[in-house]
Amino acid sequence: MLLRSFLLYLASALLASAAAAPPPDRVFAAGSEWEVVSSGHRFAEGMAWDADGHFYFTDVPANQLFKVDRVSGSKTLVDGATGRANGIAFGPDGRLYGCASGDRCIYAWDPKSWQKTKVTDGTASNDIAILRDGTIFYTEPGTKLVWRLAAGTFAREVGVTLSWEPNGIALARDEKTLLVAEFNADTIHGFALGADAKVNGADRAAYKLGVPSDGVGRLDGMMTLTDGRLLIGTALGTQIAPAITAVGSAPHVVIPSPQGRARNNYVRLSPDRTWIYTAYAADLLRRRLRADFEKP
Repeated sequence: MLLRSFLLYLASALLASAAAAPPPDRVFAAGSEWEVVSSGHRFAEGMAWDADGHFYFTDVPANQLFKVDRVSGSKTLVDGATGRANGIAFGPDGRLYGCASGDRCIYAWDPKSWQKTKVTDGTASNDIAILRDGTIFYTEPGTKLVWRLAAGTFAREVGVTLSWEPNGIALARDEKTLLVAEFNADTIHGFALGADAKVNGADRAAYKLGVPSDGVGRLDGMMTLTDGRLLIGTALGTQIAPAITAVGSAPHVVIPSPQGRARNNYVRLSPDRTWIYTAYAADLLRRRLRADFEKP
C-alpha cells in the first residue's frame, strides 16, 4: 500500500512539474542571452549590412559611422565626420546611403574608399528606405514630409505630405507599400506605391503598436519580416506586430528593453536571419533567434 501511494504521489508530482514548465520562447533560441555588440555610445542608431555580411551602424551626435567585421567582431571607425548621420541603408549600386541631418543632406559612401558624396542637400533627414531599383525615400520629421529621390538621378520631390511627425521608414517585402512610423503615436501608416515607384494611394493604418500610458510610442527604426509582420523599436522596447488586415495572424509580441535600458530606437535582423540586433542609445545588443522565428 505504501509503495502504491508513493508511486501515485510521484506520478502526480511529475505531472505537476510538466504542467508548470514554461512554454518555449516565441522569439529567441533556447539558452540564448543578449550579447553586447558595441557600447559607450552617445546615441547608437541606424544599422545595415553589406554584401559580405559586415555590420554597420551610426552614433548620431558623435558623427561616427562604424563597421563591425562579420568574422572577428572587431569594430572600425570608417567615418568620424558623418554630419550626424542617422538611418543608413545600402543601395543596389553597393554604396551606403545615410541621413546626415547635421549637414542637411543625404550622403553616399563608397565602401572601397569611404569617401562620401552628397546626393541631395537642403533637408534634415532622419531615416531611409531604398527600393531595389534605387529609388530612395526618407523622412524629415521637422517638416512632416517624406522625400523621394529618383533612381539614378537623385532628383528630389515630395513623396508624401503628412499632418504628423514621421520617423522610421520601411518597405513591404513586395515593395508595393511604403511604411512610415508616426513617432509620437501608435500607428504605422501605409502608402501604396505604383509601378513608377511613386506614392499613388491614400494613407491607411497598416500596423498598430503598444504604447505607454501617455500614448507616446516613440516608433522608430523598423523592418518588415518575410511573413508580413513588423519588427520595430519603440518606447516599450522591441515589438513584433501583425498587419492590421492579417487574418489568423501571430500574436503581437513586446520584448522589453533588457536590464532597464532606455527605449529601443532601432532594430534589424541579420541577413542570415539568425540574430536580432537592437539599439538602446548607449549600446547595441544582439541575441540569437529561434530557427523558425519568421514562421508565426
